[in-house]
Amino acid sequence: MIFTLLLFAFTGLALILQDFIPAFDWAYGSRIFLVPVVFFAGAVSVPFPVMLLLAFATGFIWDARNLVSPDYGEKLVAGVGNIHFGDIGQVAYQLETAIPQSGATFGFSIFLYALLGSFMQGIRPLFRRGRWELPVLMSGVGTFLLLLLEFLWINFRRGGFVFPVEVWYHLLTTALLSMFVAPLIFFLLDTLARLSGYRIRYTGLSNRRWAPPT
Repeated sequence: MIFTLLLFAFTGLALILQDFIPAFDWAYGSRIFLVPVVFFAGAVSVPFPVMLLLAFATGFIWDARNLVSPDYGEKLVAGVGNIHFGDIGQVAYQLETAIPQSGATFGFSIFLYALLGSFMQGIRPLFRRGRWELPVLMSGVGTFLLLLLEFLWINFRRGGFVFPVEVWYHLLTTALLSMFVAPLIFFLLDTLARLSGYRIRYTGLSNRRWAPPT
C-alpha cells in the first residue's frame, strides 16, 4: 500500500518535471519523455489492478494538462509541416488548431496507457526474477508506440494522414532518449520499494545470485 502511494507520488512528480525537460532542436524537437518511462517502470512493478489505476490517473492528468491549454495556439506555426513536434499533448492540440476537427480526444491517453501497460504486465514475471534488460528495452518501445498511436489517431479523426519524415525522426529519437533514462527510473523505484517494504524481487545484474545445479 505504501509503495503504491509512493508510486503515484513519483508519477505526479514526473508529470511536473516533464514541463522542465527541454526539447533538443538538433533532434527534431525530441525530448526525454519521462512520464511514460515512469509509468512503464511502475507497470511491471505492481499487480494488474494497480496498473490500471495508474494508467487512468496518468492518462487523465496528462490529457487534462495538455489538451486543455490555450498557450499552444499562440505558439502554432502556420502549416502542418512546420509544426514543432513536442510531446503527444502538444502535437494533439497543435493539429487540432491547425486543421479544424482534427480530433484530439480527451481520455484517449488513458486507453493507450492501459493497453501498453498490459503489454508490460506480460513481462512482469521476467522482471520479478531480476531480469531488467527487456523491461528497459520495452520502455523505449512503449514510448514509441504511445507517440505513434496517438498521432495515428489524430490523423484518423481528421480524415487524412499527414506523416512527414521528420515525425518518424522525432518518434524514434524521443523513444531512444527516454530509454536511456529507464535504468535510473527502475533503480529509483527499487529503492522506494525497499524503503516501503514492498517486494518487487528486482535484484539487478550485479546482485543476482548464481545457484549451482543440484
